[in-house]
Amino acid sequence: MLHQAELLAFGVLFRGVFHNLYERSYFPAPPWHGRVLTLGSAVALLFAALPFAFSLKQPEREPVPERFLARLAAMADRRPEQIFFFVPFVLLTALLGVEMRSGLVTLAWGIEAVAVFALALRAGERSFRLSGLGMLLLCVAKIVFHDVWGLGPRDRYLTFLVLGSALIGVSYLYTRYREVVRRYL
Repeated sequence: MLHQAELLAFGVLFRGVFHNLYERSYFPAPPWHGRVLTLGSAVALLFAALPFAFSLKQPEREPVPERFLARLAAMADRRPEQIFFFVPFVLLTALLGVEMRSGLVTLAWGIEAVAVFALALRAGERSFRLSGLGMLLLCVAKIVFHDVWGLGPRDRYLTFLVLGSALIGVSYLYTRYREVVRRYL
């Protein structure tokens, strides 16, 4: 069942990226067939499967195979929560990048990064925490190199305010949960 669920998660990823996000038409889809509803519900269901994937997590008992694909399959068997986190994380990031106005993409990604960081502190997963921090750093780089020059004044100020407060919030979470973060380093 685990392998079927992982295969289905990758199927949802490829369907979402290559059909739902890339779909081009002159005519808008009905609301119940739109990108936000279909991909949003798929992302929500994949995130809802995350607690079940954590319960299937196994400690390393066997030696790591030498071939790349065998090593990848062994990692998917031992750590299924990685698949059930990163597939919806990528889908949500791409959906926000496509659906948001160009001035508010950085803002949406920053809010997503803070939510992922808070989830990582709750779940105690180092890879989740690093992906949230990486996404936040990507937002800062996008502001410096792209948004400062291309945004209108209202979007620029809104992005600066929200991302600045997000950085302060993550800094606060790091200092408040210093012992928890040290355990996961």
